[in-house]
Parts: sequence; structure tokens; C-alpha cells
Amino acid sequence: MTLPLAGFRVLDLGDEGTVLAARLLADLGADVIRVESSRGDAVRSRPPFVDGLPGVERSLAHLLYNAGKRSLALDLEQPESWDLVGRVLQGCDIAIGPLEKSPLAAEFLSPEHMGRLSSRTGLVDCVFRRNAPQERATDLIGTAAGGLLYLNGYPEDPPNKPAGQLAYKQASLAAALAGVSMILEQSLSGSGGRVTVCMQEAVMWTTIQSANENYWHWLQARPERRGLSNLGGQTIFQARDGRWVSFYQHPPAWLAFVAWVAEALGDLRFGAPAWSDELYRLEHQSEATAATATLCQTLNRDDLVAEGQRRAILVVPVQSVADIAHDPHLRERGFFQDVWHEQLGRAIETYRSPFVSSAYEISARLAPALGQHTREILSELAGLNDRGIDERAARGAVALPREMPS
Repeated sequence: MTLPLAGFRVLDLGDEGTVLAARLLADLGADVIRVESSRGDAVRSRPPFVDGLPGVERSLAHLLYNAGKRSLALDLEQPESWDLVGRVLQGCDIAIGPLEKSPLAAEFLSPEHMGRLSSRTGLVDCVFRRNAPQERATDLIGTAAGGLLYLNGYPEDPPNKPAGQLAYKQASLAAALAGVSMILEQSLSGSGGRVTVCMQEAVMWTTIQSANENYWHWLQARPERRGLSNLGGQTIFQARDGRWVSFYQHPPAWLAFVAWVAEALGDLRFGAPAWSDELYRLEHQSEATAATATLCQTLNRDDLVAEGQRRAILVVPVQSVADIAHDPHLRERGFFQDVWHEQLGRAIETYRSPFVSSAYEISARLAPALGQHTREILSELAGLNDRGIDERAARGAVALPREMPS
């Protein structure tokens, strides 16, 4: 059961904004070499940590996003280290760049330098904004630039920022897709290329149905922030227990909604003939919205969802991270798994790979210790013997596992 990308090698130069991309390619069988700072990068420093104890091996983000990769730890502030990266790159099919580039990284990834290094290695270059590739941005800025803060919420309230660093995730998904496409092209033509992935555009994927030119705030087609009122009315309501549901008034389910309101609230007005006209309902939407809000207060969230689905009305839960972690459907399907981490001396529960196929099965793989594979990678791909590696380690350009902080 050979994985789809088995036999291909990926150089992962990603930062927080693109680290997920190479993890997805590792899941599909690629040999992913993660180049990281000998002191540990921002992903390894990102809380929360296992048992609440900070450490370069204990970040849950690191354990998740670097699973299945090999670690090459270098002092990335030294030009000598980038010379080693260049040697390793020549043995790779593609490289995935960081969203934010240091001066040395920017010089290394320039078209001129990459062209001199290797004509067969492709590059997925990640930028915040296509017409301003040097501009730096956080996840929050990417979320705003992609339109989500403009569309999420209501004019009278602060914008709703999606959880889980969505802009970084969307940039990584775009980079992973570009990487797979480039690997396929490289395997056919034998030559590399360059694909630019723009985080701002990637965020737009999440709002593609509504984010046409009328809602792109930077075009000033809508000078004021109108939030979800752009999209045809309120769809999020609070249940009796304080949790939330998405309750959508889908036209084919209108009569089922009318019957539910009549039974639960004794409100018969929506059965009047005028309400059978969709245009009339649109013009009097505030009345239906108020009735929906009252209806949602009659039941706890899970009961509300069950009753709505029994009536074939589109009512779904708005779930917290804890809700998802304890979701019985995901538990029954084996979505979560315990993975033993030797460097921690314990198992960590994480989710399985998102890729499922009858042609292959993806087994759980560990995140590497910092610099765990430095010696073998430099020997295998940079042409260095143990003496050459040790000499560079003595100069601080290379970091070996025994030198790593706990």
C-alpha cells in the first residue's frame, strides 16, 4: 500500500504560516526535511505545552504540525548554514518557503539564487499579498485582509475572528496543493518551477460564495462594515443552555418551520397566506428572525439540533474545540488516536491524517526532536562526513541532538 508521494523529497523551510503544508505532504508519503533554527523556532515555542511545561519538544503545535518530518537544525543566522541548506535542496524535488523571510532566507529563495542552485527543484513561495511580497503579516492581519473580519459578526459588534489561526491554515492548504501540483509536473518534465501562494487570496477561499467584488472592502464597494447583514439575515442563535446553533431559513423547509413555531410557541401568524411568498418573507425577515430566536430559547443546543434535523430543518451546532474533541461521531470513526512520544515518555492524543483512501493507509508518525536527523541528512544529502559535521557543529553552524536544550 504505497503512499502517493512516496519517493519524493520536500525541503520544509516553512514558518508558523506554512508549517502545516509540509505536514500534509508528509502524511501522503513524502520525505520531508524540516530546516529549523538550532534554538527552536516559533512553532516549538507556541503554547499550549504538554502538561503546561514549556520546552522545545513539548509544544502541542510542534507535535501536530511537524509529525512525520525529519529535523535539520542549523544556525540560520550564519551564511555557512545556508550553504548547507543549498546542498540539501539539490537533493529535493520541491521546497516550501516561509511566509516571513529573514534577509538570508529572502536572498536564498530569490529566483536568481534558486536557479543557480538547481534547475529541477521547484519552489512554493508564500507571501502575504501578491503585489507586496515583502510585506509582513500575522494571522490576524491575513484574516482581516482576506475579508473575514469584514463579513463576520454584525455592525454594532466587534468583528468575529475565527479560531485556530485560520489564515495560516488556509495559506498552508494552498501551499500544499501547489506543492502536489509541482511534484506531479516535476515528475513529468524533470524541471522545477516557482509557484507564488498569497495568504490574502487563500483566506478568500473561506468566503468565496459571498466575497465577490461587492464585499471586498478594499475596493470600497461597501464603504461601511455591514458584516453578516450582507448575507441575508441572522443565522446564529443562542439556545436555552447558552450554547449556539446555526439555524438557516432554507425556503424548502419553510412550512416545517411554520409548524414548529406554531407547536412550540403557539404563534400562528406565519401560516397566513402572505408568508408563503418568498419576497414577502424577505421584506419581513425581522419577524421570522425574532421568532427563531425565541424558538431557540425553548431547548438546549443538542436537543434543538436533534429536533431541527428531525423536521428536516437546517439546524447545526456551533461547536467549541472541546465539543469537537468529545464528538461521539468522530470518536466512533476513530478520528483520534494515541501516539507514543519517546522524548516525552508518554502518549499524546491527536487526530488521524485527514487523507482516507482504500488504496493506502496512513499510520501515525512522530514529530522529530530538534536536530534529531541533522547528522544523517548532512551525510546523505550535503556530502559531509562525521568530521566535517563535527567541525561545523563546533563553529555553531550545525546543532546536533545532544546539544539541544530540554
